[in-house]
Amino acid sequence: MRWRKPRPIEVVALAGGVLAAGTVLVMFNRMSGFMGRSTPEPQLIATVDLRLGNTLLARENGAAQARADLEAGLLQLQALEPAEAPTRDAVARERRWKQRYGVVWVAKPGQRTPAAEAFIAGYNGVMRAEIERRHGRRVAEELLPTAPPAPLTENRP
Repeated sequence: MRWRKPRPIEVVALAGGVLAAGTVLVMFNRMSGFMGRSTPEPQLIATVDLRLGNTLLARENGAAQARADLEAGLLQLQALEPAEAPTRDAVARERRWKQRYGVVWVAKPGQRTPAAEAFIAGYNGVMRAEIERRHGRRVAEELLPTAPPAPLTENRP
């Protein structure tokens, strides 16, 4: 077969096809990472909450828990679980407080950390205000002196 000279229309069609294919390849390259190039992956942005061990946050959480317990009808005070067993006098005093005022001491197991103490302080602060509102300041001071009495171990939640 002999080679023949292409007609001008064939040359224009070939050039148009090559131009169209090149345009499509450039568009795919820019949009989807064609030809081995990929778009950069989105950056993962994270935050670290440095308040996790914060005593202020623990106090706020304790106060929020106390408000929720009050709405549920619970009137209780919290203390960290003592190392030694409560005395008979402490048990009798707590039973008397429960009968007279409806206040229950709850022993929270765990280590004595600043965050745990702040949680209990926030919780007992809200409860003390409610006890003072219901029964008066004298009763609140009797129930929550500067050093809280050892709670009953049988009143764990």
